[in-house]
Amino acid sequence: MSKRTNGIQDLVVFLAVLAAGTFLVLRGVAPELLVAFVVLVTGLYTAWRSSGNTPPSSR
Repeated sequence: MSKRTNGIQDLVVFLAVLAAGTFLVLRGVAPELLVAFVVLVTGLYTAWRSSGNTPPSSR
């Protein structure tokens, strides 16, 4: 993927997480659950982004 495509994907994911977080805050979700949500989404996004960058193993 090009850097431009990665940048657009990053922006879309950022806006989606921001919207979800805003929705949860407006709904009155406890801060602990909001932190858990952010950590979970960050971990999933990091795993998704790094999955395409690893070279195949030479077994």
